[in-house]
Amino acid sequence: MNLQELLGIELPVIQAPMAGAHGSRLAVAVSNAGGLGSLPCAMLSVEAMRSELNELRSQTAEPYNVNFFCHAPPTPSVGR
Repeated sequence: MNLQELLGIELPVIQAPMAGAHGSRLAVAVSNAGGLGSLPCAMLSVEAMRSELNELRSQTAEPYNVNFFCHAPPTPSVGR
């Protein structure tokens, strides 16, 4: 199985989910062009995320990625 088959996309392109840099319009364009569009949600409020997802769903039936931060912030060490 290749990347396109796994993700259900035409082209082996995954758009970088650039938190704070764009909304659903770029994700829609990439998905409609055959790649995997990505919606960066880590910096969005719940209301903003719902709005962006509604826009995305209304403009494409193609697969897309919804991206969140999942790392724990580092704890500073004062011992050094």
